[in-house]
Amino acid sequence: MNDFNNLTRRDLLKMSGLSIAGIAFLASCGAQAGVTASPNIASAGTVPPTTALGEVVISDTVLLRTAASLEYNAIDTYTKVLDGGLLTGDFASLTDAVKRFRDDHMGHADAINALVVSHGGKAHECANTRVNNLYVDPALKLITADGNADASRDVVTLAHALENLATQTYQGIVALLAEPSLRGSAMRVGQDEARHAVVLAQVLNPGYMAIGPSTDEATGKAKVASVPSTFGSLSSIQISLGAPNSEGAKTSLSLETPSLNGLVYDQISC
Repeated sequence: MNDFNNLTRRDLLKMSGLSIAGIAFLASCGAQAGVTASPNIASAGTVPPTTALGEVVISDTVLLRTAASLEYNAIDTYTKVLDGGLLTGDFASLTDAVKRFRDDHMGHADAINALVVSHGGKAHECANTRVNNLYVDPALKLITADGNADASRDVVTLAHALENLATQTYQGIVALLAEPSLRGSAMRVGQDEARHAVVLAQVLNPGYMAIGPSTDEATGKAKVASVPSTFGSLSSIQISLGAPNSEGAKTSLSLETPSLNGLVYDQISC
């Protein structure tokens, strides 16, 4: 028998013919044995079937349900802070303010869900899962980790970020809401969130000079400002939390308002 280096063109054609015949034979044997072809395995000349994504509509109720979900993110976070006794030392004096903020968010959630129901939607009474998974849970893990000497201050930093996130969310959906009356309702809640953010900003960077933008001369980074700009920003919110690493830097997180994959669509339930 010829080795592979001495195969002639005729030998190769014979071998290819046998290979094709063999494949056809095996295929027929499989069919005769009752073997069912899997739709997940592609074969020559066929394309596996695909499942189309369900059609979703970004309606006024979807936008409002999303806003309501962020209220519950704040409610749950403040509850964990209070139950876990995370405000210690000088920051313990903020306990009553945190309770007040939590109560405000409960009222906001009820008001927004009432609008949802009045417009034919279903109330959403739980936190936004994506916001929890991406931002809140990692932040709380950093805050409560061993070796974090600034846990209480980090709690205020997280709360300030969540209040700004809620403010930006309401600001963002105003331009998307189809019914004009809902825009006013959204901004009335949004302005309350902004007030919360101002109070927390003054805790992190107190004083008259901290109302507007300023820069830390030592680090060159922007300080927390009560009113960081003339108009509300919709950019990502940067925070640093947890115990510093060997170079003295804390872990950075970037929070963003819910996008298409973070909206609470009508088919989503708690």
